Amino acid sequence: MEQSVIIVGAGIIGAATALQLARGGHRVTVVASGAPDATSAAFGWINASFYLDDDHHHLRAAGIRAWHRLLHDVPAPVAWQGCLCWDMPQAEMEQTYARLRGFDYPVEVIGKAAVSAREPALKTVPERALFFPSEGAASSGDLARAFLAAAQDAGARVISNVAVTGIRTHNGRGVGIETVQGVIAADQVVIAAGTGTTTLVQSIDCTIPLVPRPAYILRTNRQKKILQHILATPDGEIRQEPAGQILMPVSVGHQGDTAEELQQTPHDAADLAMVRLRGLFDGLADARWAEVVRADRPVPQDGLPVVGAVAEGVYVAVLHSGITLGPIIAELIAKDIAGRLDNADAAMIAPYRPQRFAKG
Repeated sequence: MEQSVIIVGAGIIGAATALQLARGGHRVTVVASGAPDATSAAFGWINASFYLDDDHHHLRAAGIRAWHRLLHDVPAPVAWQGCLCWDMPQAEMEQTYARLRGFDYPVEVIGKAAVSAREPALKTVPERALFFPSEGAASSGDLARAFLAAAQDAGARVISNVAVTGIRTHNGRGVGIETVQGVIAADQVVIAAGTGTTTLVQSIDCTIPLVPRPAYILRTNRQKKILQHILATPDGEIRQEPAGQILMPVSVGHQGDTAEELQQTPHDAADLAMVRLRGLFDGLADARWAEVVRADRPVPQDGLPVVGAVAEGVYVAVLHSGITLGPIIAELIAKDIAGRLDNADAAMIAPYRPQRFAKG
């Protein structure tokens, strides 16, 4: 049944969901506050080699497959260059290889000569590395705009620079959103507001606990092409954008970083990261950091996605990593709202329902 749907948030989750719902015939309005979103500051790595449990791996692998479906007709800025990974001890590398092979996930162990051939600019080449050929990266700054443009082509509308202050309900059912300018009515509200989710659901006496996960991402000045893959190294995660800038989270082990505070100034953190970066590669004599972006990542308390209804007519989607999971989560939300989840879909989304955080 066609519904009017308001989506709060215009990052990758909100934008991709708008596209799926608009294509499904719903009347979709995206409302964006204009505040910085996690998507535009993300490192952009699309992968299923990092995961928290078996279900989470399967969801992330489904995310990669959903990306390929979506890219048939949405010109999103994604490159599938694969990832070389040696950011772990030898024993852990062997365990990771065995687990991923058990999932039938594409993974290879390659030796020093093969690593050097793939990344000739490396100064110190590891004896062994894992290669994940199916992984890619998205130019995160342009990503949500690509989805929003496709959603608008499908009939969605976008309201920008308007802050949502709460969810309007009637007899326990969501009937729209509240803004300083007034109420905007809808049959269904989807909250895809990232770190702003907790405050919004509190307006309907709901709890979605998020934990602070701030990060700095540096971007260098443009360099000639020296990196061929996404690299997960003991000194950090690194990739090079098509325009030449090198991206690097300043913390080592960015994906699994659990720090709740940033202890250094952006300037100091980036300077130290650049020392590590120059130590890794030849050809970076003139490299300098040109930008540092603070990213406040929307991470639920248990690290796993939160996807589902928190009241009749009110749906929540908050998770990390949105870059990997955005397309599959958007597909599942559109099916869920329309009552079209099949058994496989329902099983995929079941571990991530918000009721696990219910009071009491």
